Amino acid sequence: LAAPPSGGFNVDTYKTTKLVLRRIEPGTIPTRNARITKPFYIGVFEVTQRQYSLVMGSNPSSTASLGRGDIYPVNNVSYNMIRGSSDGAKWPSSSTVDASSFMGKLRTKTSIAKFDLPTEAQWEYACRAGTATTYSYGNSANGSYMWYSSDSNYHAYSVGARSPNAWGLYDMHGNVSERCLDWYASSGALSGEDPVGSSSGSGRVKRGGSWYDTADDCTSSSRSSDSPSTVATSQGFRLARTLAE
Repeated sequence: LAAPPSGGFNVDTYKTTKLVLRRIEPGTIPTRNARITKPFYIGVFEVTQRQYSLVMGSNPSSTASLGRGDIYPVNNVSYNMIRGSSDGAKWPSSSTVDASSFMGKLRTKTSIAKFDLPTEAQWEYACRAGTATTYSYGNSANGSYMWYSSDSNYHAYSVGARSPNAWGLYDMHGNVSERCLDWYASSGALSGEDPVGSSSGSGRVKRGGSWYDTADDCTSSSRSSDSPSTVATSQGFRLARTLAE
């Protein structure tokens, strides 16, 4: 859409039966020697349990009463579940995914072959929304923008319940940590044009922190990783789609 619909996007339909992504124009990542050269779309919200269920036919999220529901972020999803452990494990040498994975089925259902996880560089660029501060909204932790260990009561919340960043993206800090495409590299991962991370590794990147993490783990620059097969109630993801233009 050229403009948000009347009432905006923060309504249940964009968290259940529709997907809404924001177009992000190219630019330099503040505080990093890295540049995004292609426009891309990124999810306004983390993928919810209802959206995941509509694609896959089931909800893998924790059955605990707190943190489960249609408009809560899906959790207990591994990198392998999202992209697959065969073709989907070949990034960055290939952008293909397993047909049986979430991305494989979503690409088939939508006929959009470019749906994927964001690269780590795309994620940080979108999270910062042009800022160079500790968080996208300033230098001090603020519960108005994120669910983290000090205010979450140790469970996730429905997406979009906190304030968005300057580019209209919700839950970039906290709620659930978000998986990225890249293999984790301890240094030099975010430099150059359109960086894609290490060519191999043992852990895939996670960004943003979660309801379980301290404020320091939820900053715009904080990085972590785990095995592509790991599932956890504090981990989810959001969609991205890179454009060729």
